[in-house]
Amino acid sequence: MSPAKSDDDVIPIIVNVVPSPNEQYKASLVILGITCASCVSIIEKTIKSLPSVVADSVSVNLLTGDTRFVFTDSTLTSSVIRDTVESIGYDVESVTVTQHEFKHMSLASSVFSRASKPKGDDVDLSPVTTRLAITGMTCASCVKVVQDTLQKLPGVLTATVNLLLNEASIEHELQLAGPRDLIDAIESVGYEAKLIIAQTNRNLIQERARKQTQLLKKRFLLSLAAAIPTFVISMVIIMWLPDDHPIKMKFRTEIIPGLDVATVILFVIATPVQFYLGAPFYMKAYKSLRYAHVANMETLVAIGTSVSYFGSIATVMIAISEKSKNYGGEFFETSVFLITFIWLGKLMEVMAKGKTFESITKLMELQPEKATLVEVAENNEETEKEIDFELIQVNDILKVNAGAKFPCDGVITRGIATIDESMLTGEPIPVVKSLGDQVFSATLNLNSTTWIQATHVGTDTTLARIITLIQEAQASKKAPIEVLADKISQYFVPAVILIATIDFLIWLILGALNAFPKEWIPESQSYPVFALFFGISVLVIACPCAMGLASPTAIMVGTGVAAKFGILIKGGGEAIQMASRINTIVFDKTGTLTRGRPAVVNCRLFINRVRSDRRTLQQRKLILQIIGLVESASNHPLALAVCQMTTRKLQEETETDDVVLDAATEVPGKGLQATVSVTSLLSSTLIPCKSCVPAQTTKYNVCIGSYEWVKSLGFCYPPGLSEESTTEQIQKWREQGQSIVVVGATMMNEVSGSSANLIIAQFGIADTIRTDAAYTVNWLKDKGIDVWMITGDHPTAANTVAKQLNIDNVIAQVTPENKAEKVKWLQRRIRIVESPQTMGKKTTKELDNGGYAVDKTSNERPVVAMIGDGINDSPALAQADLGISIASGTDIAIESASVILARSTLKSLTTMIQLSQAIIKRIRINFVWAFLYNTIVIPIAAGVFFPLSKKSLPPELAGLLMVCSSVSVVLSSLLLRKFREK
Repeated sequence: MSPAKSDDDVIPIIVNVVPSPNEQYKASLVILGITCASCVSIIEKTIKSLPSVVADSVSVNLLTGDTRFVFTDSTLTSSVIRDTVESIGYDVESVTVTQHEFKHMSLASSVFSRASKPKGDDVDLSPVTTRLAITGMTCASCVKVVQDTLQKLPGVLTATVNLLLNEASIEHELQLAGPRDLIDAIESVGYEAKLIIAQTNRNLIQERARKQTQLLKKRFLLSLAAAIPTFVISMVIIMWLPDDHPIKMKFRTEIIPGLDVATVILFVIATPVQFYLGAPFYMKAYKSLRYAHVANMETLVAIGTSVSYFGSIATVMIAISEKSKNYGGEFFETSVFLITFIWLGKLMEVMAKGKTFESITKLMELQPEKATLVEVAENNEETEKEIDFELIQVNDILKVNAGAKFPCDGVITRGIATIDESMLTGEPIPVVKSLGDQVFSATLNLNSTTWIQATHVGTDTTLARIITLIQEAQASKKAPIEVLADKISQYFVPAVILIATIDFLIWLILGALNAFPKEWIPESQSYPVFALFFGISVLVIACPCAMGLASPTAIMVGTGVAAKFGILIKGGGEAIQMASRINTIVFDKTGTLTRGRPAVVNCRLFINRVRSDRRTLQQRKLILQIIGLVESASNHPLALAVCQMTTRKLQEETETDDVVLDAATEVPGKGLQATVSVTSLLSSTLIPCKSCVPAQTTKYNVCIGSYEWVKSLGFCYPPGLSEESTTEQIQKWREQGQSIVVVGATMMNEVSGSSANLIIAQFGIADTIRTDAAYTVNWLKDKGIDVWMITGDHPTAANTVAKQLNIDNVIAQVTPENKAEKVKWLQRRIRIVESPQTMGKKTTKELDNGGYAVDKTSNERPVVAMIGDGINDSPALAQADLGISIASGTDIAIESASVILARSTLKSLTTMIQLSQAIIKRIRINFVWAFLYNTIVIPIAAGVFFPLSKKSLPPELAGLLMVCSSVSVVLSSLLLRKFREK
C-alpha cells in the first residue's frame, strides 16, 4: 500500500485498504470546518449511516477534527468515506483505513520498560513505504538503472521510479533496508537522492492551525474592507451629518423615485459579502438540513444574514413601488456588519483554541532534529557524521554528547550517563544508566558522552507513541457530561429559531396594535423592521458552540497537563469523569503496592571467626563473592535478588579474590548446586576443618536454596549456634512475608577429603513496598475513598503488606479470573456515605449478595478503580469503572487500562485524581457559564428589557457576542494550565 501522490503543500491522503470479509477495520480521518456540537452530531449521524459501521465506535473530536470509527464492510473504502463526509458540507483532509488492532500492545515495552532488549525485539516488521527525490535521471535507461539497483537490495519488496516527477517510491522492510541504505544505493550508481519527508504530526497540527487561521484572517479582512465604507456611509454620512451637508446631499441624490445613491452603493457592497463571504454559512446550513436533517450554528447565521439582506431589498422595492422619498428604511449594513463580526469572532476563537494544543506541540518539539551517526570501518576505525533524525535506522550506533537529547530509543553500548527523563515521565530526579540500559527519545543526557544502539526509530519511538496516545485520547469515548451536551445541542438550534420567530411576531403584532409608543422606533425604521431586528438578534446571539466546546477544550488542556506529570489518559472524557468520582479503589499487591522485584531485606552470615577483625571482614566479603557468583548462574527471581545484593555490597571494592565457578546445576523448585574454586590466603578458613590442610586454592561444594532442601542434604548450622534460635529467626522472617534462602558449603581438600556440611548464610527476601505507597493509601483514606487489596499471594504475605500500609480490606489467594469477579462484587456493594451526625456511630450489616453496608445516612453507587501491572490483572482492569496501570507493567495490563502512570510511582495516582477533579470542575463551570450566557443574552436580544432601558441589541453586535461566548469558554479551559501538583 502506497500513499497517493500530492504536492508538498498538500497533506497526503492514504488511499484504500480493502477489508477482507469477517474482519474489522479502523478508519481515521481529519475533518475541517467543525465549529460546534451540532456539527459533531451531524457528522456522527452521517458516519453511523454508512454500511457496517459499529455505532459505538464513532468518535468525532470538535477541536482537532480527528474522527475514528470501526467497520466491517469490504466495500467501504476511503473514497466512499471522503465523499460521504464532504456531501454534508465539511472538508476532509486525510483518510486512513487500517486493520483494527490494539495499538498499545507494544507500548509498555517501548515506552516504559527499563530493561534492555535483544535486537529487533518488539519492533514492527511490517513493510513501510519511503519516497525519495532523485536528481540526474534523464531517460528511461536511468529509470531502469535506479529501479534495478533498488530491487537488488535485501528487504526491498517493490521499487517504482517516476521520470517525470523524479521520484522513487520504495516498499521495504525497515529491519533489512533503511532510508539511508536506499539513498546510498542510488548514489552508488551516480545519481543524487534525498528523502521526501512526510509531514509529522507536529507539522500537521501546526499546518492545519496555520491554514485555518490564514483562511479566517483572509475572510475577516475582506469583510472588514467592506464594513469600513459601509460604516462611513450608513453611520457617519447618513446618520451623523446634517441634511444640508453637501456630502450627505450627494449620497441622497435620487436615481429613480424611491432609490438614492447611498442605497445602491450599500447594495453593491453588501451583495458580494452576503454571497461570497457568507457562502460557507449557506453551504453548511443547506447540506446539514438536506442530508443530515439537523439545523446547526451556520443555519442561524444564514437565516439572520439572509433576513437582513433580503429584508433590505424588500424595503427598497416597496419604496420604489410607492415612489417614497423617505430613504433609509433599508438595512444592508446589518448584514455586512454581522458577517464581519462573526468572522472576527471565529478568528479569535481559532486563535484561542490554538492555545489548547500547546501541550501536545511542546511534546512534539522535544524531538531533536539531528543525530551523530558512528560508523565503524573494517580496521575498527570510527568515523562520525551528522544526519537528520528521519534517517536513523534500527541498530545504528549513535553518539550523544553531554547536554544533548537522545534522538531515538536505544540501548547504551558504551559509557555511563545521568539522564533527565522528566519530559516524558514528569519525574524530576535524574536516573543513572550504564551498559545495556534502555534510553528513550527526547530525554536529556546530562553529564557524559554516551553511545547507544537504536532500537526504535521514527514513529515507533517512545515520544511518538505517547503523542499518539494523547491524541487518540481526544477521540475516546465521551464522558456522560459530554453526551448530555450533545443531546442539548440537537434541540438548541430549532428552539432558538422558534424563539426568534415568536419574538418577531410578538413585536410585529404589538407594533400593528400601537401597543408601544412610536418614540421607541428609530426614525429611519418602520415597526416591521423594528420587530425584525429583535428576531435577527436572537438568531445570531444564540449559539451551541460554547456548550460544545465546554468539555473538549478542558479535556484537551487537561490531558496535556496530565502528560507533564507522567499521567497518560487513554480513556478520554469518560476516564476523566470516572477518575473524578472514584470512591473505591482496588490495589494489586505485587508490582503495584510493592516494587515487583524481590530484594534481600535480611542477611545473616555465619563466619568462622579468626582473631583479626580485618580478616573477619575479608572472610565476609569472600563469602558474599562466592554466593553472588553461584547465584549468577540462575535467572530465578530470588537468585537475582541475592546476586544484586552481593553486587551492591562489593561494588566499592577495588580488590577481589579469585573465585571461579567450576560447575553449577539448578534443581527445579529447590535451588542450586555448584562447585567453586577460591584462590585466596583465606580460602581454607571459611569453614572450620580440623583435618584440612591450609592451601592457597580451595574447592567448595555450595548449595543455595530453600531452607528445607538445604537441611535435607545434611547441612547444619555451625557449632555454637542454637538450632532453636535460628529456626525462630526464620519463622519470624516468614511471618513478615519473606522467602528464605539458605547457603550451605563443604570444603573439598585433595589431601584430607571434605569438611563438615555447614550453613554459612541465610537470607530473608521480600518484595519491598514502594516508598510512596503508605502516603498514597493514607491520602486516599483521608479523602473518604475505600481502599482494598486483592492479590493472589498467600494471606500471610498479603496481611503483612496491608498492615504496613494501613489497608483494612484484604482479599488474598485470588485467581486471575476471580479478580474480575471480586471487582464486580465491589461494584454491586452498597456504599453508604457517612454524615457528620452519624460520624463514629456506624454499624455494619451483611447483605444478601455477600457485601456489607454501613448504617449511615445516604447511599452512593460505588465507582471502582483498579490499579495493577500484570497479565493476571487485565480482566479486573477491564471490569473496573476505571482501569489504571503502572507503567512498568505488562503490555496487556496497559492495553486493558484507561490511565497509565508513566512514572511508575503511586504518588501519580493522587495527582491524577486531583487533576481529573479539576478538569471536571472546569467542564461544569464552562457548561454553567455557557448556559447562563445564553439564558441572559437571549432575553436581552429579544427585547425583554427594552421597555426599561430603551436600548436594543443591534444584530451585528449580537453576532460578535455570539462568538465571544465560545472564546470565553476556551479561555476558561486554559486556566487548567495553572494546575500544580500538590
